[in-house]
Amino acid sequence: MSTSNSSSYSISPPNVDPSTPVQEIPVLIVGAGPVGLFEAVLLTKIGIRVRIIEREPQIAPMSRALGTQARSLEILSMVEEGFIDKILAQGRRLQIVNLYYGSRPMCAMPYARHGGTTRFEKPLFMEQEKLSKVLAKELEEMGVKIEFGWELVDTEVVESVGNESYVKTMIRQTVKPENGEREHQVIRSEFLVAADGGRSTVRHKVNIPFPGKTLSNKNIMFDGIIDTDLELKDIIALTGVNYKTMFIMRMSDSNHRIVVEVDDFGPDDDLDQINRDLTVADLERYVKACLHPETKFKVIENHWLICYRVNERRAENYIHKDRILLAGDAAHVHSPAGGQGMNTGLQDSYNLAWKLALVINKLAPISLLQTYHDERLPMAERAIALSSKLLDRARDQGPVFHYIKRFFLTVSPLLMFMKSLFFPRENAMLGIRYPANSINQPHKTQPQPKDSAHQVGARAPDGPIIRLTPVSSEDVSTIDRIDTSTEGQQVHVQEILLGVGKFHVLVFAGDSLADPTSFQEREKELANRAEEHLSQWRSRWHYTISRDNKTDNQLFKFNVIGAGKLHKVHLSGSLVQRAQGNGRLFWDSAEFHGLYGVPQAKGAIVVIRPDSQIAYRVEGHGKEAWADVTEYFESILT
Repeated sequence: MSTSNSSSYSISPPNVDPSTPVQEIPVLIVGAGPVGLFEAVLLTKIGIRVRIIEREPQIAPMSRALGTQARSLEILSMVEEGFIDKILAQGRRLQIVNLYYGSRPMCAMPYARHGGTTRFEKPLFMEQEKLSKVLAKELEEMGVKIEFGWELVDTEVVESVGNESYVKTMIRQTVKPENGEREHQVIRSEFLVAADGGRSTVRHKVNIPFPGKTLSNKNIMFDGIIDTDLELKDIIALTGVNYKTMFIMRMSDSNHRIVVEVDDFGPDDDLDQINRDLTVADLERYVKACLHPETKFKVIENHWLICYRVNERRAENYIHKDRILLAGDAAHVHSPAGGQGMNTGLQDSYNLAWKLALVINKLAPISLLQTYHDERLPMAERAIALSSKLLDRARDQGPVFHYIKRFFLTVSPLLMFMKSLFFPRENAMLGIRYPANSINQPHKTQPQPKDSAHQVGARAPDGPIIRLTPVSSEDVSTIDRIDTSTEGQQVHVQEILLGVGKFHVLVFAGDSLADPTSFQEREKELANRAEEHLSQWRSRWHYTISRDNKTDNQLFKFNVIGAGKLHKVHLSGSLVQRAQGNGRLFWDSAEFHGLYGVPQAKGAIVVIRPDSQIAYRVEGHGKEAWADVTEYFESILT
């Protein structure tokens, strides 16, 4: 870590030597929860040096978040090959939710599937702590150490005359607890990412408003071991005989989580005092009030017991003076209903990391970061609205609503279409779409596709394609017929959109390569044109800041997807021999062109952003189409 000459610090606390050396780092991340850790992993893999501090002495052992939604699993899978396997090994796929009235099971509702539009049809049940530990280990293996016990004292953006602005931050740690002796450091960074939670110190220090409301709902949350004659399955959603709602979730080992609705907060209630007074006996009383009288329920071990109230708030601005950026709970908080909180935060990190990398590498102007605010703030509002709707559906709203819920529980096994009401598809976060902006650019003259799922700003759809197995020109004559089960391997397109901070260019060749008599000529024409433009892009725009010699400095990857009847000649062409990401030929196995709204007769070039949203698309793949894509990159890169 480099140090600059000693300099005074305008916000130094008392008794700190103003000549304290200034530590320099491109990005300081405050907060080592899943959001801060994921941001650190992404930036480090791109080659950006980071420093990540956490005021607590270790990764939080208690986990507020328990579920990882389909879209979050997708983005984790695209970090690099095999990365998602480390995460999936830590959890289990949720299959059903068991609906109870009091102590009586009414029905089992399977989680809604998503019609094959994602590999991750079911959410992953995994404690937040486990995800944090996977990310922390990944960081450690890349040589980045989480600095526990360091807390932020103050921070400010320094706007130098004639120079670029930067962030100056004072941090401290206690080195001798017996006498309160502390060590202070001053950090100069190009950017600061605040992932320090709902009570964000950073947000308070730079005076970013956090408007919203605090709800009156009073809930008790417990983690531990229980003894009950309830049949404890994956998740129980229980409507109590007392009109209250309770959830029981099986966690790792023998633990269960219970969230039970109790009375509303009164105007004079002190949450801190309530938690000081809260006992296991209180929990047992609240739980038994939801159950039929004959039901056994007893706490064997108490690992975590808290009362909490729900806040619905979001930061007024995610960016302070271009240099300090909020992410996760520092930017938005809401009810845990629907499992949107941590997932929204992970997607904040995914949206932000590549933009920071482009700016730090002088590949894009700092104004690009405004799109982080413009794109992610509406996603926070969406998460707040969804969780609020689900919370209202679950909470006690009086006898009339109680009997409606009882009726629903009675008839729900017969009404299969009601599943979508209980498990809305939007929970999976697959329909997230960003508006047109400087990155998401509709074509200047061609109309946008009618289906919004195909338009710029939308999530890049996932679906199956065939990775063809190369065959030499000598051996191709021995093939009698083509069988994709032996001549190729089915993969999902997101499995080839690998790598952090990469633009992926998908060339939909349509049926232009289908005719075996003209295949070699057309393949050569496509390959030469692609190589001409790609070599220009790669020479003009690439990452120059590298963490080590292992960092891939390329900014662009591209692959070709053919369509139509597959012939043996396709197995011996030049594109099928290429490496994935460098012009490899894949084949459309099941109307994949249609999944992107691409007519097979015309083909298209589709540019996928580094966070796997559609950035740009143009019909055709001839000379004019490639020139349009070059013009697009020239408009966003410097």
